[in-house]
Amino acid sequence: MKHMRVFSIVILMSLVLSQTLTYSSTPFITLEIDNEPISREKGQVEVIDGTAYISFRFLKPALQMQIEWEEDLQQVKLTKNEKQILLDLNQNTLTLDGVTPQSHAIINKRADILLPLRLVGEYLGYQINFEPKGPIISMIDGKLLKQVPDLSLNQKKQEETSHKKEIPKKVMYLTFDDGPSPYTAELLDLLKEYNMKATFFMLDAEMKQNEAIVKRIVEEGHGVGLHGVSHEKDIFYCGNNGPLKEMEKANQTLESIVGFKTCIVRTPYGSSPYLTKNQYMALCSHDYRIWDWNIDSRDWAYRNAERTFYATIKMIKTTQHEPKVVLFHDIKQVIQTMKLFLRWMEENQYTSDAITPDLVPVKMN
Repeated sequence: MKHMRVFSIVILMSLVLSQTLTYSSTPFITLEIDNEPISREKGQVEVIDGTAYISFRFLKPALQMQIEWEEDLQQVKLTKNEKQILLDLNQNTLTLDGVTPQSHAIINKRADILLPLRLVGEYLGYQINFEPKGPIISMIDGKLLKQVPDLSLNQKKQEETSHKKEIPKKVMYLTFDDGPSPYTAELLDLLKEYNMKATFFMLDAEMKQNEAIVKRIVEEGHGVGLHGVSHEKDIFYCGNNGPLKEMEKANQTLESIVGFKTCIVRTPYGSSPYLTKNQYMALCSHDYRIWDWNIDSRDWAYRNAERTFYATIKMIKTTQHEPKVVLFHDIKQVIQTMKLFLRWMEENQYTSDAITPDLVPVKMN
């Protein structure tokens, strides 16, 4: 799922332009890059009046596009391989190299922007393929297609898969908020015992109080993310640049401890409903990747290891979300939960990787 060069998407829609798209009963979408599944989430693609729209919050990181944000003008400029897309949030228009398609507008939502998928994909040089099973839509870079004229990407992947003897482990992403804490060291011991990696979304003050733990998180190969400074809704989400200022301050603290900054962040209580579009664009224009979750352990509410464990694995077994990003908190009772949970993961062929900058963030809906 890493080193994304080619963009493939699985979607709920027909690619026949004259056909009315009626897939509203199946909200989940599988997305692929280079024929590898990237994610299956609600809200990534929406079909409205027969047109498929893709979420800006997915498109930008998935295609690794450069962004310029003009807050005063309410304009966003996206650039990839010298091709530019200009979004005007006041006029709700999309301009490609100076030509505004009259029949295609953007849909401006509170904390997101929806862009016409086929229009944008083909403009950027991608071939779009539809597969009903899944359902799946693949946007494949035209340059890649020219490199493999004698074998389709699907056939090639099938041949590679047929030679694999081992059953691949299923990957999920374990994340821990609000630390580091006095319990992080024991949590790290457990992760090391089961050879699992996690990602820690850390608060400014807690990093300052637990510098040795922050260094150990990095040394043992876990992901490092930021969770801000205040963790107070009315403070963190105050003003268009409030979230950015808190993440920048926390990043300075992280750099003073480990010698580098991170672009991986999670806003308090998740990005919905509090993070506004202006706040999101401010973070995005500074190259921050905003991660939510799609499985909430509710450990803070249950305050009981077994109840948290059983509730979490039930969601994992029943959810259609991919990849699975699990929210835990760096608190005392989670230690007992993780003793049960990590054993269950091992027994059920799951592994956990650290979140890295090249992955496409999941977002709340």
